[in-house]
Amino acid sequence: MKEWLTNRVDLAEKLIWNLLLSSSWALIIAVFFTGHLWQLNNIRQNMASLRIWVSLNRAFLLFFVLFFIGLHFILPVKKMYDRIFEKRWLVGILLLLFLTVNRYHGDSITYYNETIQPEAWEDDASVPIFGKTRAIRSDEYIVDTPSALAAGYGEHPYGARNEVMRGAETSNIAAGVYVGYMTLAKAPWELSYKLLPREYAFSFCWYAKIILGFLMSIELFYLITKKNRLLSVTGAFLIVFSSFYMWWRFSIHFISAPGTIVCVHYFLNSDKFWKRILLGLGTALCFGNFILNLYPAWQVPLGYMFLAIGIWCLHENWEKVKKLKLRDWMVIAGALALVASFVLSYFLVASEYVEVINATVYPGKRINAGGFKLHKLFYYAQAPFYAYQDVGNASEAGVYFNLFPIPTLMAVYCFLREKKKDWLTGGLLLVQIPMLIYVTVGFPEMIAKLLLFSHSTPKRLVDVVGLMQVYLIVILLSHYRDAAKLPKTAAGFIGAVTAGFAIWVSSYNYPDYMSLIQKVVMFVIIAVSAACLMISLRRRTQILFMAGLIAVSLFTGSYVRPVIKGFDAIYAKPVAREIQKIAADDKEGKWITQGVVGLSAYTVACGAPTVNSCNVYPNLELWESLDPEHKYSNIYNRYAHVDVEFTNQKTSFELVWGDHIKVNLSYKDIEKTGAAYLLCQGELKPAANKYVQFDKIYEENGMTIYHILCE
Repeated sequence: MKEWLTNRVDLAEKLIWNLLLSSSWALIIAVFFTGHLWQLNNIRQNMASLRIWVSLNRAFLLFFVLFFIGLHFILPVKKMYDRIFEKRWLVGILLLLFLTVNRYHGDSITYYNETIQPEAWEDDASVPIFGKTRAIRSDEYIVDTPSALAAGYGEHPYGARNEVMRGAETSNIAAGVYVGYMTLAKAPWELSYKLLPREYAFSFCWYAKIILGFLMSIELFYLITKKNRLLSVTGAFLIVFSSFYMWWRFSIHFISAPGTIVCVHYFLNSDKFWKRILLGLGTALCFGNFILNLYPAWQVPLGYMFLAIGIWCLHENWEKVKKLKLRDWMVIAGALALVASFVLSYFLVASEYVEVINATVYPGKRINAGGFKLHKLFYYAQAPFYAYQDVGNASEAGVYFNLFPIPTLMAVYCFLREKKKDWLTGGLLLVQIPMLIYVTVGFPEMIAKLLLFSHSTPKRLVDVVGLMQVYLIVILLSHYRDAAKLPKTAAGFIGAVTAGFAIWVSSYNYPDYMSLIQKVVMFVIIAVSAACLMISLRRRTQILFMAGLIAVSLFTGSYVRPVIKGFDAIYAKPVAREIQKIAADDKEGKWITQGVVGLSAYTVACGAPTVNSCNVYPNLELWESLDPEHKYSNIYNRYAHVDVEFTNQKTSFELVWGDHIKVNLSYKDIEKTGAAYLLCQGELKPAANKYVQFDKIYEENGMTIYHILCE
């Protein structure tokens, strides 16, 4: 006994010593290299020119990364990863708490450092700790983030409405953060805005969608693969670290749709009634979340896809369905009633927004019958480089590493050859048929409406076809792992043809984007990956293949979003403090902005009611007062970013882009807007007029504020 205890003490002492040694080396390396590592990502700044807090934050984060790497040399790797997988939800929660406490997020708000008083950075001004500002993510830093910040101002923060966006009463459901009953289903993480300071709540919400999406994907793949851990993680990496997921705003449907199926599965397989109650609640929250996050362009095709997976889940558990007791059916009925209550609550609160947005020219009246967008699926040949090499609109060009058409063709081959009733493969292949037709030749409008595809667009629906390929990859490596497949020679040839075609499609649509070396590298990766799906793999080879897919995913997605801390990029500027001061003293005063793109979003983030901030739905009362004859209604009756330019002519509207309008505002009509303040980049040079005067009340570092005085 004494010897056994001595051995255990020695082992614990050795482990602690190795952990301390690993920590020390990790800290030393992090501090030493923190001035050099980010230069690999085209950030050419010397250590001496950086704020010390940036260097310390980089060292802080690198310490944990290097510490984790160091554990691979101390602990048995397989046991370590098995333990991490077993505690994946705890690990995810701890990671989320770590990011929240440190106020990290990935929004490119450092755009404001570069455009608003760039010479007025203070020691605590926000700059990227890692990564770089992504200008293409303007939907976030010009719309979503300022809207969320605006919702926190006023007498009822995070209530149903705020008066900051549009300079008029605006639904926080449409733009901002609403904390109410239906929030439990629509965005439960946003409840944190009532519990935490907004910087912490913002970080919590920002990373919650990534971490929950990753964990929920693992859970669904874990069911599909019959508890294959590595393959489940691989599937989650292919989705969450894809260029599609990382460049777009994070779709909540990738949490709710898998979550619904996972909760239903465990509900049917639970032997304790109290667990079934909790899982029924989980099902209601996830299903309600899928319904309430209205974006038909993705909801419709995702609905078809996950309906097929849900039918498979019920078929797999049909015997358990038949054994459900009355009290279980009561739980199901209660869950459905709860979903109905969430939906009712949503439409009661958002009725105005839903009514107005459905009557808009854009996006409300979009009807589509399909068309050729299939080529987008092949962009996986170039997508891994988007984070390191500008491609233009990386959001629109973002895809999954899906290896199309190999997963679909091999799924058909295996499904027919095995001659077994595989409801999952058959269901996914079945719902994929009309989708493929829609994104190639399209449908007659009547059929498109019947299938509800008219509410989507080919360039959105094709993304779901790409997602299906990821699921089929996982299915081929699990359900058909031991199935007889193609000879290696044939697989190699088809893989090479697929790789060549994918590279040709990418090069045709984006000439000169990839260098010869990049094309060669991607040719090898795609050809080998495609071949691996078409042959029977030994266990070790399959593990290496999955590790390769994870590596590609990490390379693709890990550098897309910057690591930013807090909101200093907005609030550390002198003009921000001035705007906040004026807005606090004159709560009724409305603002207009002129200058750089996003300036109206900046005033909104500072709590100033801004007439020309993004119209997430049109301020018809204002626009129609400026256009009593409704001459320009097709221009302003839309979701739109709004520019304002003063003129002595009659007020008119111009359509700059599909979601961007310009108001040529007559000096005579400024009074109708109720605007009392103007924030201007540079000096305003107003034309002589007899209607308004502009009294300069602030000027510093290129930003000027005027008090508007109507005659």
